[in-house]
Amino acid sequence: MKAPRLVHVDFAAPVRRAPVVGAVLCVLGIAASASIGVSFAGQLAERGRLDAELGAVQEPHRAAAPVDSKAAEDAAAMQRELAVPWSQLLAELEDASHDSSSTIALLQVEPDAAKRLVRITAEARSLPAALDYLQRLQKCPLLRYPMLESHEKRKDDPMHPIRVKLVAEWRG
Repeated sequence: MKAPRLVHVDFAAPVRRAPVVGAVLCVLGIAASASIGVSFAGQLAERGRLDAELGAVQEPHRAAAPVDSKAAEDAAAMQRELAVPWSQLLAELEDASHDSSSTIALLQVEPDAAKRLVRITAEARSLPAALDYLQRLQKCPLLRYPMLESHEKRKDDPMHPIRVKLVAEWRG
């Protein structure tokens, strides 16, 4: 068995001085940090000045063109009108009239963009033909809930056609 080695512990060891290179690097790091801080403060001041100039340039334009509520309502109404899927809607109505062996004549198609409704006025040779046309429109993927609003027999016409008014919602 070996004898344990003695460990020498010196609680009062002399303090080593930092080498000169370490002190120089520390001073250079502090100087670099200070330089970056000064540059950042300058950039913030420049940004604040540019924001103030931009605000001054934009302010006259805002004051010159106040928002007119009537014009805004008109623009919204026009946007709703332009959002009507006209080409698809008319193609579906045309396909439905061709499928009913041309026994239907479309007289009027009137969309209500605010309510997303379309009112259709048509003439048919008979009431069953008009109801067949309505059933065909109910199968149309663009229209939702097509319904017969009214019908009447035209007595002033010698052929006595049936005038029907239909209403449906459109999907968009």
